[in-house]
Amino acid sequence: MTYPWFFPDDLPSLFQNTPASEDARLACRLLEQMQRDPVLRHERICIEVQNRVVILEGAVSSADVSAHAHTLAWGAADVHDVSNRLCPPDG
Repeated sequence: MTYPWFFPDDLPSLFQNTPASEDARLACRLLEQMQRDPVLRHERICIEVQNRVVILEGAVSSADVSAHAHTLAWGAADVHDVSNRLCPPDG
């Protein structure tokens, strides 16, 4: 299950109901954390969670942004591993 996101400032949460699976709940928590983070909120990042392994995919503006997203995902409760497939620009 993939949760792409790119939200403008101050949009209410789209996840009013509790998702059915633990993986979906974890993905929603990460999505909301990234939405509130000033470094990540305007990046195009897809979050997928399978068996508590977070998969981050998308194109980001820099290697520092990729590292920041990786650190945020690792800091979430119940995460067993993070696969960071975020692509910063070549340079």
